[in-house]
Amino acid sequence: MKISLNALKYYVDINVPVEELCEKMTLAGFEIESIEKQGENLRNVVAARIVKITPHEDSDHLQVCQMDVGKDELVQIVTGAQNISEGDLVPAALDDSYLPNGMHIVAGKLRGVPSNGMLCSGEELCLTEADYEGASVYGIMILHEENCKPGTDMREVLGLNDYIIDFKITANRPDCNCFIGVAKEISVVLGTAFKLPATDYKTVGENIDDYISVEVKNYDLCPRYIGRFVKNLRIKPSPDWMQKAITASGMRPINNIVDITNFVMLETGQPMHAFNYDEITDKKIIVRNAAEGESITTLDGNEHKLTPDMLVIADGKKPSCLAGIMGGKESEIEDDTKNLFLEAAKFKRDNIRHTGRYLGIRTEASGRFEKGIDIINVEFAMERALNLIYTLDAGDIVDGVSDCNNGLPEDKILTVKTADVLALLGVDIPEDEIVSILNRLQLKTTVKDGTLTVSVPSIRDDVEGRADLAEEVMRIYGYDHIVGTPMVGNVVRGTKLPERIKTDKIKKLLCGLGCFEIATYSFISSGALDTLMLAEDDERRKAIKLLNPLGDEYSVLRTQLTTSMLTVLSTNINRKIESGRFFEISKRFIPKSLPITEQPLELPTMSIGIYGDDEDFFTLKGIIEEVMTLSGAHTQYERSNEPYLHPGRQALCKANNVPCAVLGEVHPTVAAKYGFEKRVYVAEIKLDVLLAINKRKTVYKPIPKFPAVERDFAFLCEKDVTIGAIEQAITKGAGRLLEKAKLFDIYEGAQIPEGKKSVAYSVFLRSNEGTLSDEQINTATENIIDKLEKTGAELRK
Repeated sequence: MKISLNALKYYVDINVPVEELCEKMTLAGFEIESIEKQGENLRNVVAARIVKITPHEDSDHLQVCQMDVGKDELVQIVTGAQNISEGDLVPAALDDSYLPNGMHIVAGKLRGVPSNGMLCSGEELCLTEADYEGASVYGIMILHEENCKPGTDMREVLGLNDYIIDFKITANRPDCNCFIGVAKEISVVLGTAFKLPATDYKTVGENIDDYISVEVKNYDLCPRYIGRFVKNLRIKPSPDWMQKAITASGMRPINNIVDITNFVMLETGQPMHAFNYDEITDKKIIVRNAAEGESITTLDGNEHKLTPDMLVIADGKKPSCLAGIMGGKESEIEDDTKNLFLEAAKFKRDNIRHTGRYLGIRTEASGRFEKGIDIINVEFAMERALNLIYTLDAGDIVDGVSDCNNGLPEDKILTVKTADVLALLGVDIPEDEIVSILNRLQLKTTVKDGTLTVSVPSIRDDVEGRADLAEEVMRIYGYDHIVGTPMVGNVVRGTKLPERIKTDKIKKLLCGLGCFEIATYSFISSGALDTLMLAEDDERRKAIKLLNPLGDEYSVLRTQLTTSMLTVLSTNINRKIESGRFFEISKRFIPKSLPITEQPLELPTMSIGIYGDDEDFFTLKGIIEEVMTLSGAHTQYERSNEPYLHPGRQALCKANNVPCAVLGEVHPTVAAKYGFEKRVYVAEIKLDVLLAINKRKTVYKPIPKFPAVERDFAFLCEKDVTIGAIEQAITKGAGRLLEKAKLFDIYEGAQIPEGKKSVAYSVFLRSNEGTLSDEQINTATENIIDKLEKTGAELRK
């Protein structure tokens, strides 16, 4: 929150430089986002009086001015402005001056006549009419006599001798989201007096009940609603000090009534709203839920369709205000408004947040209601607003108040032993110092027999127990008092879970194979699954939708990792990265039921993506096999039918006969959606299957003593017979004599019947017990041929 230093000084004595103040506040838990010195980019510009004007001899539009700048000698400045006269007081940028628009003014000559500066317009000083009356005039800005004299620094004339401090208010301290809240903290930190603003005023008699009635129909969404009536408004600009305070906090002055409501919100943290009383139908204010089909046009001119869960402030006929968010256009305070109904209320933060997000509206008021406001502070804010209306003579205040509430909270009483607070802090703080700090923080505290009794007002609902009291004491006492002490006790060394150890080994393997690890969001677009061309009844389409997503791009929990991998591959290809290997280990979220009634399954999953001139299907298959081997899995391959993969270049990998991974080349249609112009290969592995495998013991074998026998087999089989099925047949046929089977040829084409393919293997047979006999070799060969024939294969002659 941005606050003017001069505004803070109205509530608290600040006896240190601004830099020291900010340092002390940071140590007390209030981080400073920035410190802005007003007028820092305006240098050597002063108020100057025009003593004499003479025409330029070589120009028909330039004038030579002799200027009184508060020095012994007059300064000559040449200008082309025609709206000036002798005796006028104007801003003059002298030699070596700087303007807010970045201009650097130095002495020079215009048509041969020396000019020692420049007379300035409001535009050149980056001023608007709201900043200074007369700033928008075409030509040189004429200054008001009462504000300055020749030689006065323009920063002083414009009130730019202030600092704007941007305090970062944490979510647990909404009470400090205002001038008073921050000032209270400063008074505690500096040990200076805090001054509460006045709330006294006079009324003109009569009674509010004679003018308007107020009814709250939903106390759950509106625990308290206060209304007052002010007649005979005298609308005019608000005073300069109020305008400066509002502007410093990032708001725009409008008129005295609107500025009072905005100022009170900034001062007390309580948003307020002023209704044009004469536009209130039936002279009724009803706090209710919107009716089905109702709409409202807000102050920004936008029309919004409302739903029954939204709270509105209505008159006898229609909604006049979106509760806690923005007023309606019809009830706006205008220059000719004569009477007003003034509102201060507490609304339920969740409802304000929901309505604001649904309608896409975010205001200063809604932001404060969302963070939470104090129900007791509502009354103080109303009294302060009426004080300002009375003090600034903005209208006549009618007697009576409409205060609708369903009961107000009492102060919360906490009882804590001093020893328990000190044990938590580990710092020895005198008991009387603890009591003093808590009382200065307006947490009324007494102590008896080592027990603290603390009365916590509703405005400090963040203080709930011993830990909160300890924190309050320590941040004021000073964290620098904490002294490091050795740890006491035995340190137990932590160990990784078995699943984490296995996962780390897989990561290390993949990095060794040249893969880069990536990390992507678990949230994906609701339309991401459409890019994979999944069937409508595919289980992966049953994704969990978020209730309040940041946007459609992150609106559902992913049931697969492939779309995220494809996005990463697309990004790298678009950046002209010629080749790449990537992997991600994360989770996929599978709902147990829809609609969601319990937490979904979170299954460990790994995705791999590769592309490049030297990459192909078998490269990806080799990476998968390395992972399977590391995990201790027996692998088998079958045809798969994933719609997002090329129909002829994909496979299903089984680990110990359990489906574990799909891999292949991305389907051309999917590749086009992601902008791929080269072949891209992806795999998705169910890591939970691999992590469940108990790795086999490693068995070491001696170097063979007996020779091996090599036999080559070439045979014809159907195209759809997989290599995995063939290798399984060879393994069963050769039995224990098989050392290895090596595929060395696959051929389709001339001399091969249609629908067939030729496959050739080298089979190595060896026995650890002796040299193989011809009978053993022939038996193994016949068994291999027999098993192959059962798969439909035919030995080539």
